[in-house]
Amino acid sequence: MKDSMRYLIALMASLIFSFPTLVSAIELLDANISAPLKNVYHGRYQNPYACIETTENYINNQQSYDVNSGPITDENNELDNNAIAIQLLAFCYTQTENYHKAYELLSSLLKKQSFSADQLRTLNILASEIPEEKRPDFNNQLLIKIFTTSLRKMELAPFASSPNLEVKLLLTITQLSLESDQYRNANLSLETAKDLLKNNQSNKLHGWLAYYYGIYYTKINQQQLAVANLFAADKLANQYNFIKLSGETKKSIAKLYQQKHLFSRAIDFASQRVELYMQTENRIKRAESLIQLAILKEQNKEKNQSLIFLFNALELIQNEKHSALLAHVYLELGRTYSSHVINKENQKERLLAQKYLQNARYHFTRLKEPRYQIASLLLLARLNIINDDPALAILQLEKILRIAGEQYPELRVQAFEMLASSYEITGNHQQAILHFKNFHALQNNIKERLFTLQQLQINEQLQLIELTQQQRQLELENNDLLNTNARFKTLTYGAITLLIISILSLFYILIRNRKLAESESRSQRQLNYHPRTKLRSQQAQGNEFNYIYHDEPLYYALVNIPFLTQLNALSGLFAGAKLEKKLGQALLIFFTDSADIFQVRDNQILFISEQKGHTSAQHFAQKIEHFFTLFSEKYHLTNDISIGIVAFPFLNNVSRAITPTRMLNLSSLALYGATQLRNSYQESSWLELYAIDNLQPAFFDGDLWILGQKAIQKGIVKIHSSHPTHQFYWPELDR
Repeated sequence: MKDSMRYLIALMASLIFSFPTLVSAIELLDANISAPLKNVYHGRYQNPYACIETTENYINNQQSYDVNSGPITDENNELDNNAIAIQLLAFCYTQTENYHKAYELLSSLLKKQSFSADQLRTLNILASEIPEEKRPDFNNQLLIKIFTTSLRKMELAPFASSPNLEVKLLLTITQLSLESDQYRNANLSLETAKDLLKNNQSNKLHGWLAYYYGIYYTKINQQQLAVANLFAADKLANQYNFIKLSGETKKSIAKLYQQKHLFSRAIDFASQRVELYMQTENRIKRAESLIQLAILKEQNKEKNQSLIFLFNALELIQNEKHSALLAHVYLELGRTYSSHVINKENQKERLLAQKYLQNARYHFTRLKEPRYQIASLLLLARLNIINDDPALAILQLEKILRIAGEQYPELRVQAFEMLASSYEITGNHQQAILHFKNFHALQNNIKERLFTLQQLQINEQLQLIELTQQQRQLELENNDLLNTNARFKTLTYGAITLLIISILSLFYILIRNRKLAESESRSQRQLNYHPRTKLRSQQAQGNEFNYIYHDEPLYYALVNIPFLTQLNALSGLFAGAKLEKKLGQALLIFFTDSADIFQVRDNQILFISEQKGHTSAQHFAQKIEHFFTLFSEKYHLTNDISIGIVAFPFLNNVSRAITPTRMLNLSSLALYGATQLRNSYQESSWLELYAIDNLQPAFFDGDLWILGQKAIQKGIVKIHSSHPTHQFYWPELDR
């Protein structure tokens, strides 16, 4: 654009000194779309190619519009229709990532040099849909200044015909500010937009507000708030079929989980994004979503799956003449193959990696994309170093430094490091030391910039906390004032009525509370003990389950008694109840002063005993087996039982790392193994789980049922059982 700077200056002047006479909604959503374009407008996300074709035909058929000279008619309606058609066409080009064509169309509209609804709508599309590097004359800072100026003018003369204009401008300012790491400005814009949307019923605007809040919280490392807001935006997008919002939200959630190395969850949302775009005709978005999924699969050590998705993406875009996306597919194919090249013996994968990386480099060079050209060369240089060709690697790395200049420090630092290694291999130690010094200096510069950015994030977090506290205080004060006002009104208009109602309510509440207290007391007494065995319930409030440990090691034995499950069927309801009562009495007598007994389930009983009373866990298990053998023989019941045993403390070096309540998970896991033994050998069996000495407690930070099985697999939790040669299987590991 030869005259771009001239009309940019004129545009800024018109924004600062002019007031608009007519402003409609800024987004295409609110634009007055011509009847012939209605269908493609509604399908602009699902099929942008049809949108482009139909809109171009519409524009070509308008005699009042000349592509080179711009609008030439004097009729306002035709002017607006032509401008909106061009905006729609540009928007659809952005959905196919043809940013160059979109930028040309939008720039042609801006040559009008007047502050109007069309100008603001055009600038908004340009700012929100085209990346900064693809709009050379409109950097983020300039656009923020334009939109901020517009908002100030709108405060003086609000536009009744465009109720959503301010919110949309504020969301665009938020997007640009976040891209430029201006967190304070982004937060102020979001808070203002939030206030404006309090009485606004637009689900789409509320969805985008939640989305940008999620991105803002992600930028300042408030992960929990980020996830909550992104999930809220995703829910709205799914509910109302907002395709663009849904795609962007799922992409951001996947990236968030990717940064936290939760690849399974990231893959889940990336897969949802693929499914979303597979239902549309937008092949570019489909390919782009497949690339994201492929990258996550590769990071999750699923190389074959990653390659399948990349080749699917390649198939989608090979006939699209979309060099940029094609180059990215080649780059990721090369990266995936090269990641598995460890030495020069991986000849096949090395050749494939080189092939795709050379293709990527060719396309990025032709597209004048230095960042990705450098990324391709870095991977090629790494392959040459592995293939014992440091000389070629040096040539490639030196070329990287020439291309990069003073830009792309993260890529240049890799180049310096690899150059140092390459020169060291060739024996040129002087050059190796020089490049290592460059590597070290640039690495320090990067760390300093990161530290500055982190300080910005921390400052924003502190300001956010302070602002939240102030808002909370204001809300409390406001609630107090409202409550006080309500009390005065109530006293003024209904003092006598309130007194009578209060007295009646008081009597009613007293009577009801007394009945509830009596009922709760009865229920609690019943819950404290098993209804049939009369043994203490493990779930009862106030029992001693959590307070038995007095610095003396304990055994926890969780026992499964099969005959208790079959008792009613074998003996009848009443006889079964009597037998269970006798069992409870016999247990208390037999284990008097040697064990504490709790009923966990109808057929499971927990025994807790000090270890000093037994020579081993086996001895404790045999004592329990002996009791049930005697009891079963006396009443002619099946006598095989299974016993799962663990010791408390489970970790000798950190006695309280696993609480008594959590110990039940380990006891249940031990019982699971013991039950396998009983079923396999048709006899009473027991199994003990014990941890190796000095095991770090951090390993068990989570669900002990799952972590216990993983610990067994890793050999840090050992098994001692009545049948030492048995091969166990565990449900979590066999999924």
